[in-house]
Order: sequence, then C-alpha cells, then structure tokens
Amino acid sequence: MLDNKTLLVNALNTARDAYYRGNPTMTDAEYDALEDRLRTLDPNHDFFKQVGAPLPKDGSWLEVRHEIPMGSLNKAQVHADLVQWFKTSGLRPTDSLVVMDKLDGASLSIKYVNRKLAQALTRGDGITGQDITRNVLLMQGAVKMLPPTMPNGDAVGGTMPTPDVVYVRGEVICLLDDFKNHFRGESNPRSTASGTMKRQSNFEKASHLTFVAYQCRPDGQAMPTKSMELETLKYFGFTMPRYSKAKAVPSEVENIYQAYVDSIRDSLNYEIDGLVIEIDDVNQREALGESNNRPKGAIAYKFPHEAKPTILRNIRWQVGKSGRITPVAEFDTVNLVNSNVVQASLHNVSNIQALNHRRETPMFKVGDMILVSKRNDVIPYVEELLTLNETGEILSTPDQCPSCNGPLTMDGEYLVCKNIDCPAQVTGAIRRWVQKIGILHIGDALIEALVEDGYVEDIADLYTLESHENIEDLEINGRKARAAIKLAITNLNNKKTLPLHTLVGSLGIPLTGRDSAQTIVNAGYDTLSKMAKATISQIASIPGMGDIKARAFVTGLSQKLDLIAKLLENGIRIQSMSGPLSGKTFCLTGFRDPDLVSAIEQAGGTLKSSVVKNLNYLIAQDPNSNSGKMQKARKDGVNVIGIDEAWELVK
Repeated sequence: MLDNKTLLVNALNTARDAYYRGNPTMTDAEYDALEDRLRTLDPNHDFFKQVGAPLPKDGSWLEVRHEIPMGSLNKAQVHADLVQWFKTSGLRPTDSLVVMDKLDGASLSIKYVNRKLAQALTRGDGITGQDITRNVLLMQGAVKMLPPTMPNGDAVGGTMPTPDVVYVRGEVICLLDDFKNHFRGESNPRSTASGTMKRQSNFEKASHLTFVAYQCRPDGQAMPTKSMELETLKYFGFTMPRYSKAKAVPSEVENIYQAYVDSIRDSLNYEIDGLVIEIDDVNQREALGESNNRPKGAIAYKFPHEAKPTILRNIRWQVGKSGRITPVAEFDTVNLVNSNVVQASLHNVSNIQALNHRRETPMFKVGDMILVSKRNDVIPYVEELLTLNETGEILSTPDQCPSCNGPLTMDGEYLVCKNIDCPAQVTGAIRRWVQKIGILHIGDALIEALVEDGYVEDIADLYTLESHENIEDLEINGRKARAAIKLAITNLNNKKTLPLHTLVGSLGIPLTGRDSAQTIVNAGYDTLSKMAKATISQIASIPGMGDIKARAFVTGLSQKLDLIAKLLENGIRIQSMSGPLSGKTFCLTGFRDPDLVSAIEQAGGTLKSSVVKNLNYLIAQDPNSNSGKMQKARKDGVNVIGIDEAWELVK
C-alpha cells in the first residue's frame, strides 16, 4: 500500500498537471490544503522544488526554453503566515512594499525585439514553455509595438531609448464581461483563459482574452524598484492589475487585504484569488535569494474561504453525461455565506484517497467529521477530513454504474461507465446533438422532461415528437410545455438536412468533432459507406489524425451505425456534396455567423477554422483591413471578401 506522502504527492502532481492544462480537478483551497499536509509531513520534499507542470509530449505548439525562467511564489494562507514572512525577510517599518492583485489566470512571457512583439511563451514547467505567439497577437492588452522611449526613473519624468530587447511577464485572463458575452456554458474564466490561449482550431476566440502585465525586464535586467517597473508597463500601454504601495508593517498590509475582502475584490472585472506582496527595492528583494525556486522577497497572500465542520452521512455516486462517475458527499446541514449546504462534490477517487491520508484504507466512513467551505463564496467543497469515526459504515467505491449497473473502469483518476446505452448519459448526448447542429430553443429542462417521460431515448427520437398524440401534455416544472414543444419540432424539422461531417461530428464519437470529421471527408471518405469501411490504418494515414484518433473514430463510428440508421429512418438527410459552392473552401475572420456558415455548407462549400493552403475565400468583417492575416491571405492568392459578398455567393 502506498504511504501517506506518496498518495499526497500523486494527488498534487495530478491536480497541478490538470490545472495547467486548463481543466482543474480540485479547487485552490483543496490543493493548498494538500500542500500544507505534505509540508507538515516533509517540509523539504522534492515536490516543493517544482514549478508549473510538465509540457505534454504530444503538444502541437513549438516548445521553447525560457531565457528568463518563470518561477512561482510561496503562499500565505492566514495572517500568521504573513507575519512569519515579515520576520524571515528581515523587513523594517521604513521599508517599502508593493501590494498587487494576484490574478487568477495563466502565466505568459512576451519577448520584444526592436520594440516589436516577437515571441510569447506559456509558463510550462518554468524552464520550457510553448510558443503561442499567433494567439497572443489577437489578445486585448498585448501591446504589439513598444514606444521608442521609456521612463528613466527621474522624478521630473525623463525618458531614455527603449532597449532592443524587453521581456514582459503577465497573466492571460478572461474578463468577467467577456466570459459572460463570449464563453457561455464554460466552467469558469480561469479554465477558459488557459484553454483558449492555446487553441489550435477556432483560435480567433483568443481575441476575447486579455493579457495583464505585471513584470518588465528591459535587456533582461530587473528595474531598480517594483513601482518603477509597474509605471513603465503603464507607460508602454499595457493593461495593468490594481496595485498600491505600503510600508513594511503587517497591519498596513492587513488593512489593504481586508479592504479587498470587504469590497474591492467584488468590484473588479476579473477574478483574483489573493494579493501579491513584493519588496519594492530590487537589491533588497534579490539579496534574500530563493527557496525551492521561489523568491523570498515576495509572497502570495491568499483570500480566505469560509469553512465549517460537519458530519458526513453518505457518498452519492452520480453519472455525468460523458459516463464519468463523480462522488458527491452528503452531510449534515451547514450554513455557509448565508445559505444552507448539504452536499459537495468530492471530484474523483484520487481526491478521496488524498483526503483520507490518516487512514490506512483511503476511504470515508459514515460519521467522519469533515471541513466544508464555499469556494469563491459560491461552490461548496470538502476541504479536509478532521476526525475519524472508525465504527461507522464504510462508504466504499462502487464497481457497478449507479444508473445501468454496468461495469466501471478507471480512466486516469475517474471511474467511467463505458456503456453507450446507459440511460444517465442520454440527456448529455441529446444536449450535445442540439448544440452541435445548431437547433435553437431546446433547453435542458425540455430535454430532461422528454427523457423522464419516455418520449426520447436517443437523439433519433427527437424527430418523432410530432407523432405522439399526447406530446402537448408534457409538463415542465408543473406547466404545460405546448409552446416549447411546437417551437422545438419546427426547429428540428428545419435542420433535417446535414452535411456529412456535421452529422458524424455531432454524435459524440470520442476525439471526433466536426473538424476531424471534415478532415476525414476531405481525404476522400465522403460517404457513410466509405467511412464505415475505412480501417484504422487508413484513417491514421490522414494528416492530422494519427493512430489514437483513428482508433477512436473507427471504433466509435461502428458503435453509432445503428443510431445513424435510425436517424436516417426518422427523416435526417445527408446533404449532397454538389452545389454552387462545391469544392470551394471558406474561412470567417473577425465575426461568427451561424446562418452564413449553414448557408455555405448547404450550397456545398467547406468551412475552415484558419487560413490554410489553397483556401478560396476569407470572409472578413472589414475586407479592407490591412492586418497581418489579410496581407498573408492576399499574398497567398486568397480572395478576401466582405459579408455581403459572401451572401451573394451563396445566393
């Protein structure tokens, strides 16, 4: 059996890797609690020397070594930690500090050469990052060209020439307004920023992200003071975090911290999870050196999470739309942030094991006392196992699906039901289908009602709704859903003819979305018959596919053939490849228009997510723009047209 330290390190490494991939599996509070437990067991463990997460071996972005390593910060969870930092840093009341927002985003380093943005690298593991310059050039706040001069530090406002090489570090975030307007349905702004900044397809969405700068290194050298560094960034035109200066007195920093907790944090248009406290004078700061690759002259003071103890009564294992089984803790009612809480997600099996580090068998028992918090004052989380009730009933991990009783398998940290006929996954499959093919006005409540009342067992049943005599008697939350049903049927009937890649790419075949399906169609597998007969090796040989995607596609399609046949029987038609735009390829830039996309596909055209070789038309919101993309398109012989011209082509 693995010892406690090994379990903790395994859980921390997995969580950290997921965090830096933009798909966090636990909250900051849970992660910090695990770190604290490991630090108590072994304060000098090698884990604390690591920064960031290893880069994926199969990543398609170019990996580049950082010329200035990108480290991280030590954390202060409570006021006592902050006071201890003051003591170990040897700070005096006359010393000066800078107090700055700790942005909850993804770290980025930008290199400017001859004042021009030349390269943008993700943090990666702190030593090597990924070159995502293409996407960063689209972001708000990412200055493309630095001014010819910069402040020289004189009180009278003197300037000097901007050096040939300047390094700027900051955070890629998604402003709350942009998250609301452009990323509806995604989990949270932090994950959105981390995932979108590295998108290969549909990368134009990076234009809705913002780069916020907080570090400047002219010629790679630190500036005399942190405050001068921030003023220089402001002079350069960067988007800046909120910051202020303070004397090196714990009470003064605590007053600023409390003002954030009381009101400032809620007034910001971006998420922060604490404050960064940094010694202003660079010589004083750097003289303190580093500990585990983290500077001693700065610290991250994290915001608190309201947490209270309660008694665990049960663990409910619920099936997600993808078949992933999530454990949910049920406990005695506890009041947090003026609301009663009775349950909280435990996320996965590894998290349960990590929380039970003091128990020989890593599982909960009825009657265990747990600490529950409300992350960001909204989402309940189990932070810690406080006391053990060894006489309680064991809450064991299931080996059968709670919904279909089928066998469960481990997929990484998660239990997964692989039964494609599992009823718990029906609503998810239907939700995915209507979203992917663009059917409006079929919401979650209507889908759940249709499934629960037995009208729909799979996506093909959506096209038989009008055949049910009593369908208008369907109720949603106690009210007749006649208008909703009528509108749903109309919209379904208007979307019965689909391009082959849209049909196949909307079925939920693993690793096969519409872009991958389009790639397969373009390779000559342009009928269902050809696709169904294709072998794994044939699909794998298509550029952009490979063995893993090919195996998932061939296996997944074979499992979906009966469903496809049922869809065709119920009225779905595969759009003919012929049409006035047959053989023509299009790309939209600067805007999204689902109606135009649908019209192009109906006319036989093919949509591309970026300017690729042999592209025929680039449809731009402003066709007269002289942006780099436009220049490249014209140079490559691509026809750059406006939206009105595109509609004329369709007609």
